[in-house]
Amino acid sequence: MEFRLKKEDFCNLLRWTQGIAERKSPMLILSNLLLEIQAGQIKMTATDLEMVITVEGAVEGKGNGRWVVNAKNLYEIVREAPSSEIRLIGKESHGLEVTSGSAQSRIVGVNPDDFPKLPILEKSEEVSANPDDLREMIEGTSYAVSTDETRYTLNGILFAGVEGAEGKRCLRLVATDGHRLALSERGSETRLEKGILVPRKGIQELKKLLEEGSGDLKVAFDEKAIRFRRGEVSLSVRLIEGEFPQYEQVIPKKLERIVSVGRDTLMGALRRASILANQEGRGVKMTFSTNLMEIQSVNPDLGESREELPAEYKGQKFNVAFNPRYLLDVLNVIEDEKVVLELKDEISPCVVRSEFDRGFLALVMPMRL
Repeated sequence: MEFRLKKEDFCNLLRWTQGIAERKSPMLILSNLLLEIQAGQIKMTATDLEMVITVEGAVEGKGNGRWVVNAKNLYEIVREAPSSEIRLIGKESHGLEVTSGSAQSRIVGVNPDDFPKLPILEKSEEVSANPDDLREMIEGTSYAVSTDETRYTLNGILFAGVEGAEGKRCLRLVATDGHRLALSERGSETRLEKGILVPRKGIQELKKLLEEGSGDLKVAFDEKAIRFRRGEVSLSVRLIEGEFPQYEQVIPKKLERIVSVGRDTLMGALRRASILANQEGRGVKMTFSTNLMEIQSVNPDLGESREELPAEYKGQKFNVAFNPRYLLDVLNVIEDEKVVLELKDEISPCVVRSEFDRGFLALVMPMRL
């Protein structure tokens, strides 16, 4: 039993499995991937029990075969192969021989029946989604996902279906770590009235699929998992169980202090101010007056900095302080020349909006200096 496929094609298929196959898991089976060959198609599956990725491609040769072998070792053997063609030959005791030119490797395998049984979505109806829109929405929200494992319902992004402007259905993504919040929405017919929580690691793998995959994006979900399918790659992610915070209650509806400022100008000033405010708990002070913004950082151990920059603002002079990193994270995902800051006072959250993308907003809590 021998099968042949091109090195480049095989490498590209194997690459998708590397982020999910667990290299340090106490369950050794999770460092392996399942290879299945049938009717001229090769299918590879990797899982960490929270996510499952499958990828398919064409293979030459007759017959069927199933093997479970170490994902990292197989990928590196194929990547370093000297010839453009790879031959796979099944061996006794579930082993797999990989041959390329004069190079020959034999990988010890595991009984395929021991590979974890994969969950099947109870509701498998697929809907289409725009991969470019979803990628932009994830870029605009993923920075605000919490890394505090004790607050597990904040360790992912909320996907929710909402009614947008003019009664049109929208897909909304929301993330928060308790200090900041990011929200992005686009028009979509996806029905997610209750909302689902996709965990941080699943979001990371989804970003790869959106950035490096090709073809239409299909989405299916039920109460326990969500599946994204694009081209030859299918990614299933177990959802976070629990209630996401009532985020809409903390978003101010009407704020009278509106500041418009150049994005690049503000980013540069914040970076310079943060040099002397880079210790834990140190913020930067922002003072707003008519058509002027002043950014100041003071650190008794390091020194101080002060910078003025033009801004469109009309109103009473006031001060507010922020963690500069939180503001920079927001500015990094906005592409417009100007950003809009909506404020109330020195203790209320600041709303940051894109100049043109009305489907995006970020919330940043102020600091007390």
